[in-house]
Amino acid sequence: MGSPPRTLTSRDLARLAGVSQSTVSRVLTNSPRVNAETRARVLKVLAESNYTPNAVARAMKTGRTDAVGVFMSRVTSPFHSTMLDLIGRKLSAHGLQMILWNVEHDPDEAAAGQAIQQRLVDGFVFTSATFTSRLHTLALSSGIPTVLLHRGIEELACDQVLGDNWQGARDLAAYLLRAGHLDIGLVTSPLSVSTARDREQGFRAVLAEAGITIRPSNVAVGGFSHQHGHAAARRMLSQNDPPTAIFAITDVLAFGVLDGARSLGVRVPDDLWVAGFDNTDMASWESFDLTTVDQPVGAIVDRGVDLLRRRIADPSAEPVVTRLPCDLVIRGSTAHTPVP
Repeated sequence: MGSPPRTLTSRDLARLAGVSQSTVSRVLTNSPRVNAETRARVLKVLAESNYTPNAVARAMKTGRTDAVGVFMSRVTSPFHSTMLDLIGRKLSAHGLQMILWNVEHDPDEAAAGQAIQQRLVDGFVFTSATFTSRLHTLALSSGIPTVLLHRGIEELACDQVLGDNWQGARDLAAYLLRAGHLDIGLVTSPLSVSTARDREQGFRAVLAEAGITIRPSNVAVGGFSHQHGHAAARRMLSQNDPPTAIFAITDVLAFGVLDGARSLGVRVPDDLWVAGFDNTDMASWESFDLTTVDQPVGAIVDRGVDLLRRRIADPSAEPVVTRLPCDLVIRGSTAHTPVP
């Protein structure tokens, strides 16, 4: 077997193009200090040579890696997997690579913290920020441009894009009240994340305005899994006086509620109305046909990546917090009853 072909260097490319090595470097970094004719000649040599610049060398010269770190937990959930796909597509469209850290399986956040300190990327995207996590504050203190998507933290001075979870939950609560439901169940999660907090508080606020308090026996606090929703529904619906409607703060929890009700022979929507939040693709499946609140994930990602790119270009830009509307989507789990 012969030796593998030698990798071309920028000096080799300069010789082939008949220009200086510094001119090749300017073309590689898209510098405006190269005239069109010379740029075209260098690019032709690059194409014919299948030249790929060394990422480390480029980063050392330009201070840019063209990579973005994304921190996410529950990457297999329907909502988060959709968001991850959209983030990857959006970054790729702008010539940026995505490096993913699944922080769910790193309880000490050691690996992610090390990545921040090593400055391996041009910016960070946090999609699963909690009030107790130290990662987002570590990222900000490092000076690396950072954006929070889907979740927000008021006291954090960085770009944030999320749905208006409070208003979306309020609209859902008002809808259930107008339909005559006064005994309502709530399947929620710990309030260490803004989505859970805002959805629960917004929902409860509308009930309180109507003089209604959710009975403690109709509240289930746990994780975000289908199993939690399933167990919560079986417990609530086995009571002598079960709720007539249940709001689960995510679609996955609502799917569990639907399956838990069916396991007891409770008919949806005849005996029980069920509603979720997120409007994942599965919510429209015939087996679920779930009434839910739409989380505008595509718009969240588009706006968030645009803000991150702006901050990479201008780190001194003022932080922007954007809340996008979350609209109620009526389906069969509430009998297709229209909004009055």
